[in-house]
Amino acid sequence: MTRIPALARDEMDEEQRRVHDATAAQTGRVGRGPAIGYAYAPGMWETNNTASDYFENRCSLTLPQLRLVALLAARHWNAAYPWAAQARVALEDGLERSVIDAVNAGRRPDFASREDGAVHDAARELLETGTLGDAGFEAARDAIGYRRLADLVGVIGHFCKTAMMANVVGAEAPAGSPSLLAQ
Repeated sequence: MTRIPALARDEMDEEQRRVHDATAAQTGRVGRGPAIGYAYAPGMWETNNTASDYFENRCSLTLPQLRLVALLAARHWNAAYPWAAQARVALEDGLERSVIDAVNAGRRPDFASREDGAVHDAARELLETGTLGDAGFEAARDAIGYRRLADLVGVIGHFCKTAMMANVVGAEAPAGSPSLLAQ
């Protein structure tokens, strides 16, 4: 049961309905998870949708790298709903189950590519400390470059907001999720 009630479309003001309808048409992500909270702040909801579109369609990170960072953020914030949602999509996008399981257990996965390992390490350090030390920065720069590093920071911020919103509204993981957040 969520702690914040989901707004029905007929309970929304004009701006909320406009964003709701656009979201329903584009992604279908309305009335559940963090969208429950976003509906109360339609400007943020709309901005969040724009950011989601960028990260999923134009980001310089690969889709498996994007999902890895999203999972690290969900794990960091102990956010069950985003974890379950991102784990499902991560599997569809080609992230290995062993990587998902390792992140869930708080372990560093084994990576086939230097770039994937660098994405993981930079994201984890950023989540744990709020920055990259000189060694972490140099490792990330050398492995993924400035553009992917900038996108990585954006993905972390985006999914931290999503995780915190899901936690605040009390969003529970959907039944039948391929991976549930370890407690």
